[in-house]
Amino acid sequence: MSNKKTLGNAGLKKNKLQSQLLIIAIIVIVCLICHFITGGRLLTLTNLKTISIQMTYPLIVGLGMMFIFTGGMVDLSIGAQVILAANVGAICVEDFGLGYPGLIIGTLVTIVICEFLSASCSQFLGIPAWVAGLGAALIFEAICNIYVNNRAATAGSSVVYLKNCRALGSFPVIVIIAVVVLIVAYILFNRSQLGLNLRAVGSGGEVASAMGINRKKTIMIAAMVGAVIIGIGAITQLSYTGRFTPMSGLGSLSGIFKSLATILIAGSFARIFSDPIGCVIGAFIVTALFNVLTLLGVPSGTGQEMCLGAVVVLCGILSSFKNKGVVK
Repeated sequence: MSNKKTLGNAGLKKNKLQSQLLIIAIIVIVCLICHFITGGRLLTLTNLKTISIQMTYPLIVGLGMMFIFTGGMVDLSIGAQVILAANVGAICVEDFGLGYPGLIIGTLVTIVICEFLSASCSQFLGIPAWVAGLGAALIFEAICNIYVNNRAATAGSSVVYLKNCRALGSFPVIVIIAVVVLIVAYILFNRSQLGLNLRAVGSGGEVASAMGINRKKTIMIAAMVGAVIIGIGAITQLSYTGRFTPMSGLGSLSGIFKSLATILIAGSFARIFSDPIGCVIGAFIVTALFNVLTLLGVPSGTGQEMCLGAVVVLCGILSSFKNKGVVK
């Protein structure tokens, strides 16, 4: 009996490995085709460096969203949290001269507080997570706009530019940070008690109850972990671009579309790759897609956004076939 079970497990592992190799082969073939279509510009060292830098933000934020979404809490205020926290970090550097400690602590503390407030609304007040997220997004957007607009009266600009402390967004530092975050996220999600409990909660209340898991506590801890990871993404992206422009009217939602596509792609590959590895694949696919469109001359803000929307919808459909309920 045990021999049959061992052979069965070996067969499953073999099939999974074959599926993984097939997916990788398909991605490689598509990249080669796109390299040919773009006149040999896609797979050059310079362009691959650009892709590796640009995929760090959707990857890191996607990893953070993985911790938040897996427990069943679809928080749509993440984009607004990133903008507010990044502006706080930039203000700590530029207005108060706090340097890297101000950038890191200011950004992380702000986003953890924001996520705690947003998550608490859904977990302790019984408000649906997406409703609480939308309401929180409007509040965070308003706070950011009120502050920077008042600041503009003296600084002369409603956009806070990070002119100093930009090293965390330079190559290869930004890529190294993304790799470290990926390793830590992988260990926490796949090898820790938190990750085990979180996946059990995401699989259904019955499973979690049978394991004696405190559902709300697990979701809140995972949300805080996710917030820290997203905060790291905000810091590196702020250091790379130099600014996060304040938005209003839920405009901040557009800031997480690439990360949302990343985690949806990861969900569609959930039976083949673990979620963190799926996020890497998703971030590469999304970033490479935009890169190819740029090389082909497709204008940003119109054609590229249409393609991203199509990718999000397609990945959502694929993911729904693999997972019941929320994105894993």
